[in-house]
Amino acid sequence: MYGGSLVVLNQYWYANYPKSKFHFFNDNDEWQQMDKFGHFFTSYYEGYYGKYLLELAGLPSKKAIWYGGTWGLLMQTPIEILDGLSSEWGFSWGDELANTLGTTLLIAQQYAFGQQLIRPKFSYMHTEFAAQNPALFGDNIIENGIKDYNGQNYWFSLPANYLIQNKIVPAWFSISIGIGAKGMTRGTAIDQDKDTKLPHYKRYRQYVISFDTNLSSINTKSELGNFALNAVSWIKMPSPSIEYSRYRGFKAHLLYF
Repeated sequence: MYGGSLVVLNQYWYANYPKSKFHFFNDNDEWQQMDKFGHFFTSYYEGYYGKYLLELAGLPSKKAIWYGGTWGLLMQTPIEILDGLSSEWGFSWGDELANTLGTTLLIAQQYAFGQQLIRPKFSYMHTEFAAQNPALFGDNIIENGIKDYNGQNYWFSLPANYLIQNKIVPAWFSISIGIGAKGMTRGTAIDQDKDTKLPHYKRYRQYVISFDTNLSSINTKSELGNFALNAVSWIKMPSPSIEYSRYRGFKAHLLYF
């Protein structure tokens, strides 16, 4: 799985750029830090499913959380090294910090609560910005979902019954707080202003509060059904939401993904 993921990543991400000597690069001011949320999210779930699979294999819980839970950091760090060997990027300490924080959230919650109360989630909606720069954002929906930070939203979901301590509220019902950003056609505002070939957009952050469904808490009484729900539990469900941004103020959505 790891070898295959690196092959796919190399094909979609690194193949079109020349190699270089290993070097560092500070990209902390790029993409409104949405790429950092991506590193955090990926590291968390690589560790989450690593832990889950080792528990299925019969490993004791404490060993599963350390051996499986650290998979995210162990898998993401070599990618940072690949960045360091690419002329287009470089090894980013900001990315590596995000990777570490994702792994830390997973392991810390397991020790503190014996479960994952706060769950990172992901959603993507296609945007007009993807077509403005297909060389950077990709030219199909799969590449858009990976590369177009304008359409990505990262969420933190918490069970509602934990917040209000009411057993009437079902365990699968959650409240989510999300973050996104729009108007980005280049990594930084400076580069974007200098690029006269692209239309000018206002760059701004979005903050969203929404309902969500914790699929992994639903017991289907079928091992296959439970496994399937757990496998897609990282996806934020479309729900009524309230969005806020300094650019547009408050805005209500009947369904927001």
